Amino acid sequence: MLSSYNIQQDLNILISNIQQALLYLKKNVSSGMIIIKKTYSLIISSRYGIIDNIESFNYVSSLVTIYNNFRQSSVFSNKISFLEICKSIDRSISISKYTEMDKCFGLPDINLLFDHKKKINLFFPKLFNLDEIKNLVDLTNSAALNFDSKVINIEGSVFEYSIDINILGNSLGWIDSYLSTCNYLSSHVIARYKNFMERDFSYSVSRDFNDLDDPEKVGQDSAKKSIARLNSKKISTQISPVIFISDIANELFSYLIDAINGYSVYKKSSFLLCYLNKKIFPFWLNIFEDPFINKGLSSRLFDNEGVATKKRKIIENGILKTWLLDTYSSNKLNIENTGHSGGIYNWIVSSTQLTQSFDDILHTMNRGVLITELLGDSINIITGNYSFGICGFWIEDGIIKYPIHGITISGNLINTWNNIILIANDINKKNNIQCSSVLIDKIQISGY
Repeated sequence: MLSSYNIQQDLNILISNIQQALLYLKKNVSSGMIIIKKTYSLIISSRYGIIDNIESFNYVSSLVTIYNNFRQSSVFSNKISFLEICKSIDRSISISKYTEMDKCFGLPDINLLFDHKKKINLFFPKLFNLDEIKNLVDLTNSAALNFDSKVINIEGSVFEYSIDINILGNSLGWIDSYLSTCNYLSSHVIARYKNFMERDFSYSVSRDFNDLDDPEKVGQDSAKKSIARLNSKKISTQISPVIFISDIANELFSYLIDAINGYSVYKKSSFLLCYLNKKIFPFWLNIFEDPFINKGLSSRLFDNEGVATKKRKIIENGILKTWLLDTYSSNKLNIENTGHSGGIYNWIVSSTQLTQSFDDILHTMNRGVLITELLGDSINIITGNYSFGICGFWIEDGIIKYPIHGITISGNLINTWNNIILIANDINKKNNIQCSSVLIDKIQISGY
């Protein structure tokens, strides 16, 4: 893996490429922007003390977008030299002559662009040697295999390390870049009891290698989860309270992203079209977006158009406070750009009421379903209706009784969101939506 000095050299070369290419762009067309990305990756997997796969590769890409008399055209390439970017500019100009005119196309307002003043640290480079990584994955495997005799096999442990260089510039004279690192360690385990076999996995992810969970914990967690799923049963069709465990509770809120995206709103294809500044969650629930968390997995100083990100209330006291807009959708809706070209930034789901431990909300629910996995993805973003297969556990008297399978939950998201009773304090920070386990009063469950 490259040293931080080598990375800085590459960054300087790529910035020079984009500077020259922007001069070429401005000579040939009125406005546009260029994005360059380079990724260095190292992936190593191991089973039973033997490395079975090593991958080390670099991936590069460039995206040229030009605006030619309100006509937009974009050309993607896996080449990032100055000459190749110029070729992409030429192709983009040629294509734009045949695209439809739309006065909403264009660069963002110059006053919205990131001013280069704020800093966050997402870059934690580390030099690895093969023995160090092999020891890491071997410890993960051993912890899983030695946890219980029911663990009969491992599909392997995987370690991944990546460095990203991202550079963005536009014809307004704005250029900026950022470096980031990501570390990922996972364990996949197969468990058996009598004629039943199950598999599950556990993982840890972080910007800084030193923030990864201990390999023993990752291995043991995957073993526990696999064993817990053995000898699962079906349950009857019913309306029941459910808990979304913190590992997957983020998915309960992830559909909000699509529903309040500017494209869904201006196309009138969202079930939340008429809900801006209206209540869609319990009054005690808040979702706050913070792009500036050091080491945050979804932290960004600017979006994919260079627009500065901001701390923002998404849900305040249960009320939807904003759409998620880029330049085009903000022009369509005649609302100020929110800097969401490319996604969201560290949503934090919180409660103004006293939170409880995971065990406490199990006892509060008393009887119902603990959901640990969602299967499939069937949701109608126009109506908010959904249906998912699930895996999990049946809870009786606040205690996990047995695993369940072959179950489907269904309903409407607005009803489900409003039926949230409690959130726990076991916050999971491994996703772009940081959320704890969630207790919902009632959901339709289809079993046998």
